[in-house]
Amino acid sequence: MASSRPTAPREDKGDFGLGRVLSDTRGQRLLNPDGTFNVRRVGLPWSQAGSLYHDALTVSWPRFLAWTVLAYVAINLCFAVVFLLLGLGALSGAGVEPFGGAFGRAFFFSVQTFATIGYGSIVAHGVAANLVVTLEALIGLMAQAVITGLLFARFARPTMAVQFSAMALVAPFNGGRALMFRIANRRRNELIEMDAQITLALRDDAADASRRYLPLSLDRRAVSFFPLSWTLVHPITPESPLWGLSALALHARDAEILVLLHGTDETFATRVSSRRSYRSDEIVWGAKFRHIFTTSSVDGRVTVDLTALDQYDAVALPPDTVAPDTP
Repeated sequence: MASSRPTAPREDKGDFGLGRVLSDTRGQRLLNPDGTFNVRRVGLPWSQAGSLYHDALTVSWPRFLAWTVLAYVAINLCFAVVFLLLGLGALSGAGVEPFGGAFGRAFFFSVQTFATIGYGSIVAHGVAANLVVTLEALIGLMAQAVITGLLFARFARPTMAVQFSAMALVAPFNGGRALMFRIANRRRNELIEMDAQITLALRDDAADASRRYLPLSLDRRAVSFFPLSWTLVHPITPESPLWGLSALALHARDAEILVLLHGTDETFATRVSSRRSYRSDEIVWGAKFRHIFTTSSVDGRVTVDLTALDQYDAVALPPDTVAPDTP
């Protein structure tokens, strides 16, 4: 006879939206150092698989400029071929020799038409050629408008350019020990009302299939102003999920520290965010960060040396329930 006892609900492990499948993944980090997730989307047609506008706003500047140059050259090459297909009589004026041949002349005429330069040294003849010129001029106007809009949007889009220390440290703190890492603003803009959320993702044991997500309390969770650097500190007390864990234990349990920052960009009056994570092999046990501030003896201004943000010195740790193993 079947039991009438209701099935117990699956325990909520507080995955914060990462999902069970991503939590069960082994061998890969949940969150990359640049803030992206290790997720690939498939099953959509190429026209829906991505957003050209979003990609154009978020790719690096070298890649964006490369895309622009390739699109510019490709359009002019296509129209140069069309002018050649119309015959040598479609274009007149300057000879082909100064342009390296008929194709070169067609290409540079396309460039002049696309950019609405119109030097007049090369002229289109016939209805067909002038219809192509009309179409290219229209495409050129729209392309320039799109590129100008993307350039403006890239400059105007508010983002948080926070530099994280390359490593997190387990360092002495208030007679005990604490997990800490530090951040600094790479830009001259002011960030205000900064707050941080730190989460520890780890398995119950090395054989556990899924990770738990445990919030880590901070010695100081928010700051009103962020003109210098900010060292975020999680005290490792008996109430901490890290209490009693060693470096080897964190590695065996596939631990990862997830960091989410929020702040307000004072220039745009817009809320911005940044993400990062630290895996167990990115945590240094028994170290403290070096001082990165200097004060001018002339005007008293404080200087932050961002090149030293990652620098630290080895120190002895106070005892815990277990001695930390060497990572």
